[in-house]
Amino acid sequence: MQANLKKTGVAALVSFAMMAGAVAPAHALGKREKGFLTGVAATVAVGALINQQRNQQNQHPRRVVQQQPQYYAPQPQYYVQQPTPTYARTAPVAYEPRYRAPSIYSVPAATTFNEYSPQMRREIQLELARYGYYSGSIDGAWGPNTYRAVQAYARDSGNTSSLNSVRGAYGLYDALVG
Repeated sequence: MQANLKKTGVAALVSFAMMAGAVAPAHALGKREKGFLTGVAATVAVGALINQQRNQQNQHPRRVVQQQPQYYAPQPQYYVQQPTPTYARTAPVAYEPRYRAPSIYSVPAATTFNEYSPQMRREIQLELARYGYYSGSIDGAWGPNTYRAVQAYARDSGNTSSLNSVRGAYGLYDALVG
């Protein structure tokens, strides 16, 4: 009974809203006002239909089907005991990375060469070029060509071990330009 009363009330409201738009004098309401009232009436009608549908759904409760739990037999697991490796029984050993050769820019010969003035560095390169060890530009910069020339000069003069220290490199360069 109450649902019918709601339907009747909504229908009456919608029809009244539509009538008000049609009955109103033409000069009292413009196109925008009439359009607004029509939109309001349509909104009320749609809202009433949505509420009616919701009420019908609530009257018939849904049937909930409970699922039966499914049981699975556990799969057997087999473990094979592995023999302990011999290295695991000993004390841990510290990891040391493999040897990497030092950069040609960090060897004692390079640091010593760069401590000279630019003029002296150019003189060292010029002397190496005169002896035929250096073929690059005389720019006073340490690079691969200068490194190879200094190594070759030290090897031929029998002073290879002098390149392993700063003191030995100073002696080699001073003998070259001295």
